Amino acid sequence: MPKYGSSGRSWSVWVALVAVSVAFVLRLHDLDLRTISHPEVYVPGIPLPTEISVPPPRLTLREAITMHFHDEPHPMGWYLAMFGWTQIAGVSEWALRFPSAVFGAVSVWVSFLVGRRAFGPAAGALAAVLLALHGFHLFWSQVARMYAAGAFWGLVSAALLLAFVYGERWRGWIGAFYVASLVAGAQTIELMWPVIGMQILWAGLVLPSAVPFRPAALWRLPFAGVHPAIQLQAVALMLSAPELLHSAYRMRPGAVEEQGLTFLEEYTSFGFLFGHDVAAIPTLAIPGPAAAVLLAIAVGTLILAFRVPAVCQRPTPAAGDLPRWLPFGAAASMTVLMVWMALIAHRRTGALLIVSAGPVLALALPVVVRAVEAGLRRWSRFEPWRRQVAGPRLLVWLVAVVAPVILFVLSAKVAILASRAFLVFVPFLVILAAGSVTGIARVWPRRAAAVALVALFAASVPYSFEKPGSPRDYKALVAGMRPQLRADDLIFVLDKRWEEAPLYYYLPDARYIHIDYPAALLADPGARVWLVTWPSPFRPVIDDARREALASYGKVGVVTALRASAELFLPPAVE
Repeated sequence: MPKYGSSGRSWSVWVALVAVSVAFVLRLHDLDLRTISHPEVYVPGIPLPTEISVPPPRLTLREAITMHFHDEPHPMGWYLAMFGWTQIAGVSEWALRFPSAVFGAVSVWVSFLVGRRAFGPAAGALAAVLLALHGFHLFWSQVARMYAAGAFWGLVSAALLLAFVYGERWRGWIGAFYVASLVAGAQTIELMWPVIGMQILWAGLVLPSAVPFRPAALWRLPFAGVHPAIQLQAVALMLSAPELLHSAYRMRPGAVEEQGLTFLEEYTSFGFLFGHDVAAIPTLAIPGPAAAVLLAIAVGTLILAFRVPAVCQRPTPAAGDLPRWLPFGAAASMTVLMVWMALIAHRRTGALLIVSAGPVLALALPVVVRAVEAGLRRWSRFEPWRRQVAGPRLLVWLVAVVAPVILFVLSAKVAILASRAFLVFVPFLVILAAGSVTGIARVWPRRAAAVALVALFAASVPYSFEKPGSPRDYKALVAGMRPQLRADDLIFVLDKRWEEAPLYYYLPDARYIHIDYPAALLADPGARVWLVTWPSPFRPVIDDARREALASYGKVGVVTALRASAELFLPPAVE
């Protein structure tokens, strides 16, 4: 690790600690103000109506594992962790979102560690401040979803990898925690896989092999001969492979943005700092000229960051190879587990059995890295580049820029673009923005640039608080219904529709009618009826079988909220 002066290290640490405190305050502010959205209801432990809710209630560990393995495309680890959390903290809005707030705030400290290692103490401190004030990161730190946690694991894994490669103390523990962070990340978000890929690429480029490559090694698959960091990455791939099988099992077209330059522009603009939000009416967005200026500033910071002179950092000498039993034992045990998972899957069994070979293939990673390195060494400039340029900063560039660009190119064929999923890359982009300031030679312009960036990011905080969090405001709708709602009222809803689920969160004990509406009216002719619909500017009135069944009833009231409506009807005799 580069040696910093004690004064520089001290003040930067204090600035980072203040930034973490600010991050906690912002992320806990009005944490329960926004309505619960439909994806948030997927957190296990929430009591929901058994017959009509999508998702169904998952009140036991068995129910949570079964549902999220067979029916949910996202990684299971985050959901199972949240199941444990809800058993302790309950399922209030505040309790559901608190873990995301903590992950988001603690990420600020980790961004300081990565930024300090890549660009120095000042850049690390500025990165912490910028991430604390980053409106997009703040927004997803106030939502009960996996994205803030995924961004945290992406940062932590990078920090631990750099500490393992360049540090001198506690390397055994750091290596173990590094593997755990990669596995935790893969169990949290899908786009942790590109982060892992970039870390493997970085290690292969930066860390020289201890044993020269020989073609015969391709057949013997020796696990030794490379830096222990690469061996740890191979083990992490093995331990994470079951989630890769689960992703292949539940793979489906997702709710993602269309491929287009707007997505790339907004990501480049400091990681969706002022990204548009179609959930609001009208769409929340900054004016076009302001967006163009923001993009120009962001591109300028990337250019400055690229021009910052590289600082040579030599990796700490490797401590030795992993025990031989560890990788082979991990590969064997994970393969058995994945074969069992493939056999209990309801479909794609053949393809999943092929995926089950993943842990065994991961055994080849060390020898593949050695083979690629041998090829690169034929290029005369590779070794000078490795000695002079390759270092922590390269890892930040790979995760912040190379991985998102690759995904953007692939999106022309595969629907993979979602701004929320790209949150895992955003802290690294922020670190580059902070590092760009160190490329300004003169003191006062450098300070002015830092202040300007802080002011720009601070402006995104109120912008983030304007985002509704859900296309439909279930919370406001129920708040308007409660003063008029009676225990014997009927509420007409659609059968097993995901749009209805947050309504059940706020009104778990209401008398819901989801099928055969005329029969329900005949069975209780004196009951008042609420017709709950989800209109939009393109379809302001919802006409379906429910409204048809209420043709003879009289409407006496209506409650509205964002893309939500609850109409109260009285039977003819009462009207």
